[in-house]
Amino acid sequence: MNDFPYPTIKSFERLQVSDGLMINSERWRLAHEYHQHRQNVQYQSLFLPGIICGLGVAPIAAPENLPAKFRDGRWVQIQPGMAIDLQGNFIVVPTPLDFRISTTAYDAEITTVYLVLSYVDPAKLKRANGNEVLVETFRVNEKTDLPLETDIEICRIAIAEGKLEIQKPMDIFSPNVSQLDMRYRLQAQIRPKNLVRVATFSDNQQNTIQENLHFLGQSLSSLAPSFSIIEPISKLDINAELTLSHLSTYHLICLTHAQVLTINDATQLSLREYIAMGGVVLIEASIRNSQLENLLEIYNELQNANNKLKKTSQSQSMAQQADQSSIQAELLSELEAIAIEINSSTQDFLNSFRSRLPMETPMQIFSDLERTHPLRSQPFILPNLSALLQQPMQILTNGGVVVILGQLSPIWSGQSDQGLTRETIRNCQELGINILNYAAQRYGMYQAMQVNPQYQNNLNLQPESDQRRITNMVDTLP
Repeated sequence: MNDFPYPTIKSFERLQVSDGLMINSERWRLAHEYHQHRQNVQYQSLFLPGIICGLGVAPIAAPENLPAKFRDGRWVQIQPGMAIDLQGNFIVVPTPLDFRISTTAYDAEITTVYLVLSYVDPAKLKRANGNEVLVETFRVNEKTDLPLETDIEICRIAIAEGKLEIQKPMDIFSPNVSQLDMRYRLQAQIRPKNLVRVATFSDNQQNTIQENLHFLGQSLSSLAPSFSIIEPISKLDINAELTLSHLSTYHLICLTHAQVLTINDATQLSLREYIAMGGVVLIEASIRNSQLENLLEIYNELQNANNKLKKTSQSQSMAQQADQSSIQAELLSELEAIAIEINSSTQDFLNSFRSRLPMETPMQIFSDLERTHPLRSQPFILPNLSALLQQPMQILTNGGVVVILGQLSPIWSGQSDQGLTRETIRNCQELGINILNYAAQRYGMYQAMQVNPQYQNNLNLQPESDQRRITNMVDTLP
């Protein structure tokens, strides 16, 4: 999902009508533009740009009435259809349109051609004075640069040096050179409630967190349609001395345990400022082959055994229940002892990067959070990690920092080497979505309490058009 901006915040201006007002072309234009502006703002606010219907692209034979040099395999036909652009304008292609791809590739390099549509305001075109009806139209372009925000991509084609014969692909999900590529067509849709901006750190080692987040983003359309991760997910240079301006636009910044240990002092300070302004830092640390992993496995097994005893005791005799009560007491004693060891081992992990991030506020484990905490309840209710994930994992947070001790993100992309059930994979996806929701909520509420820097120096200035309406409410005595 791209980061499509909201409309510019600006007051609407409309014609003030009174008896005897003479209508001329300027006043008619003002009245018309007011309605058009409101429509554009409405569609830009509530919907995302893309194709509404139709606008297919098919290779065709060259028209026979053209000179021989133009009768080649470069012709496609754009099918009728409709789209809506970034500014809320409708693009309507009423009839099939034949189009020739004229771009040529050189030096044995592959060139990507983007076939795009864009809206054209008929009022800005030269036209005959006697034409009373204006037809809203469009423009078809082929580009070798990335499409503009106002463009609607309907197709792209990778071309090579030499003769071009445009064809339909044998595999539509893996087109070859000279074949139509329809994978990047955007469909018009309702704007998600939360567009989450996520960033990761890049280093010399292979960083798969970005790929895992991409797969989590793909699941959002079916599991949580009101959320969407903005693509492409940004990469921050771990070796650079980052400032708050580099970080402040992101809702969530993800690091590995190893990356936390290598960030420089300037970036550490910026991350502290970032968290203070509402951002969330997510740290994933592997605990494979560690004491903490073994302790969590034992704890989960004992917890499952205790739960089974509780279920079976209800259907047993008094004597059997007495025996099981003693067994349950032993299990609870073991669980308490192991919980102490888990806490000690967890603190050892946290101490390794406690000085590098703001962790002065005590970290709470997932199960100790309030049931209404967003990490546990929004949008999915997740009461107990051990019962949901079926693997050793510990999650802690102090508000601005969320620490995952275990392997969660590889499960989002199917890269986990554990034999997990589909239900467990779904639970891990829902946990990831809860983390995204928490980051978006925290960032949004913090930002809603900030003074916009754009207007901070003009707080005492009266706006040109004061739209405030002040009403004095006076209680009247009976």
